Amino acid sequence: MRTVFASLSILTTLLLLAAAQARAGETPKIRSDVTTVFGYYGVTHGLSDRRYATAWGNVYFASGLGAHAEAHYMDREEAASFVAGGLSWNGENAFLRGWFGSSTDNVGILPEIYGRIEGNWRSSAETGIVISPAATYRSFRNGAEEASVEAEIAKYFPLKTGFLILSAFGRALYVDPGDYITTSFGAGVGYAQAGKVSVGLSLEAGRAAYDGILAPGSFDENYFSIRQHVSFHVTEKAEVVGLMEYSSRASYDVYGGHIGLKLYFD
Repeated sequence: MRTVFASLSILTTLLLLAAAQARAGETPKIRSDVTTVFGYYGVTHGLSDRRYATAWGNVYFASGLGAHAEAHYMDREEAASFVAGGLSWNGENAFLRGWFGSSTDNVGILPEIYGRIEGNWRSSAETGIVISPAATYRSFRNGAEEASVEAEIAKYFPLKTGFLILSAFGRALYVDPGDYITTSFGAGVGYAQAGKVSVGLSLEAGRAAYDGILAPGSFDENYFSIRQHVSFHVTEKAEVVGLMEYSSRASYDVYGGHIGLKLYFD
């Protein structure tokens, strides 16, 4: 969920698990996968609740190239669908991926034009650091545009039964109309056993400058969010994933999450 519904650095998690396998003496490998989730969010102050279904898939080839696709459906103040596709390259210590997407007719919920480029640099397994920069552009049919740059740094520590993962990120966002420039920051902590289970908690706070329920340029207020995620493998090739989230700002509060199934294939 690195595009419209991005809330966790899934790519970073996968790479950390691969690094964990390497340190344990196994052959590191990012496995191809398909994930489907269903989510629901309640919204306060008389606003529409949000229901969505999303699916995405990643295929990685021995050459280091990858192909990616995702599709979303959201029902809130408006109902719309979104599709995106991308290509990637994965080297020994770096990853680069580009995305492009668009949505069905809606005024301001999902972007008409979506573009994103994201990278990933991994240190040696002994150092255990992953740095992930990204840049995103979105434009909406109501005339709003937003561009953002962000970076995340994660560090993992070996434990007897798994790995402790600490992360921090920052984001700068430009929104027009309004010529707003806002920032947000966050931090997270997680625990992972490669191929078994992962759990984590992340906090995020900053200023929100756009939301599809209000006119462009009229939305600029503080917010904070707390998210908890968990995943566990039911078989070697099947993993249950879940997320719970609470977000608060002056205009409204949002609470809910999603549950889904992730399937791996080689």
